[in-house]
Amino acid sequence: MIRTLGQADAARVVEVLGGERIYVPAAADPAFSRLAARLGEEIARKVCAAFGGRVTFPQRLVPLDEEIGRLRREMLTPVEIARHLHCAERYVYLVLSRQ
Repeated sequence: MIRTLGQADAARVVEVLGGERIYVPAAADPAFSRLAARLGEEIARKVCAAFGGRVTFPQRLVPLDEEIGRLRREMLTPVEIARHLHCAERYVYLVLSRQ
């Protein structure tokens, strides 16, 4: 999605539609206006051109395991990482044990 939309636009899509399964209409479809109202017209046009039909958008741009590793390299504790990412502390320990 980042390759297709660019970093900033992909981040906007994830912020607004992350985790949702929606119908992505063609730009000429009347449903386009609802998508444009949520994302902005320019980003909505890019989404319609790149994706069509029923699409589930990811909840994150970066996989959770990668984000945990990045935060650990920034010297955050596992407890701080879990709070920051809104995930279980146990999961953070599991990921860190595999790295």
